[in-house]
Amino acid sequence: MLIGFVLLVSACGNDACDALPVSEHIFPTQSSCEVMAQRIRKVRPHVVLLCGEVHRGGGSESESE
Repeated sequence: MLIGFVLLVSACGNDACDALPVSEHIFPTQSSCEVMAQRIRKVRPHVVLLCGEVHRGGGSESESE
């Protein structure tokens, strides 16, 4: 189940690598996440920011093991 979007920063630029969360804040929509990314790019124009989906797990016992 999709619960929102998180702002991620890529340390490798546009190359394939894991992106790290900028904060623990979860944005309710992708557009609100993109707005925050645009605001940060005004201060740090060369940073590579992405909005990633956040999903809530199904909660089955096999997932917690």
